[in-house]
Amino acid sequence: MKKGIISTITAVMISMSMVGCSSTSTDDKNKDEASTVEELTLVTTTSLDDTGFLADTLKGFEEENGVKVNVVAKGTGEALELGKSKDADILFVHAKQKEEDFIKEGYGIDRTEIMYNYFIIVGPKDDPNNEKISKLSASEAFKYISDNNLVFTSRGDESGTHTKEKSLWEESGASNDFENYNEVGKGMAATLQMASEMKAYCLTDIGTFLATRENLDLEVVKDADDSLKNVYSIVTISDLDKDKEEITNKLVEYYKSENIQDQIKEYGVKEYGEPLFFVFE
Repeated sequence: MKKGIISTITAVMISMSMVGCSSTSTDDKNKDEASTVEELTLVTTTSLDDTGFLADTLKGFEEENGVKVNVVAKGTGEALELGKSKDADILFVHAKQKEEDFIKEGYGIDRTEIMYNYFIIVGPKDDPNNEKISKLSASEAFKYISDNNLVFTSRGDESGTHTKEKSLWEESGASNDFENYNEVGKGMAATLQMASEMKAYCLTDIGTFLATRENLDLEVVKDADDSLKNVYSIVTISDLDKDKEEITNKLVEYYKSENIQDQIKEYGVKEYGEPLFFVFE
């Protein structure tokens, strides 16, 4: 009788030991499978930071995935360099040719167009030249500014905006080597502030201008048209570890989702009376 009881107790103890080992093994496996990236570095153009767009739209992604997204705002040229050096995990930028070259050179995997807005030319309020410039194409406006030695403020930082500006100078056939041409090497909001203080003309994305115009003594001189379309894309970076690659792909899908695309459509309407960005229908 005693022998039977001891045998039963021994069997139960062995069984519990096996369950315990199995549970520990399963927990370790689940822990490995649930391993996630805690922080992600998103390097982006200054316009998406200056407008508050990323601060507002990233909240949902961070909550859903338990990850902190650290936003670093640079011109697109510098952003791409940070991608090459692996100081960025993902890019949100707006210079198509540079982005495609980045991928062709093996630094990036994919480029996904998320939204767009437009570049515009702004100038000092009530300047008599504004009416003439408004009737010209963007490249003709640049030629007029150069020919008349009007004050012009350029970002001069190889950003997406600066890249577009350089293409307009080339298209215009005019030189930007005139006395009142100024390269400031700053982000969009800071460049606009300097243009306002200098009573200068400036190429800007419309989103940053709308978000900062209350503090500027500038007005729209050349409004948006198809030649000034400004496309923002997310570029994924090659040779990331598996976890980073997975979470960056989730970020791309997040911005492509119907919910966020709807949010983009409405972003800025309440504050500025019009959206700062548009989505591809």
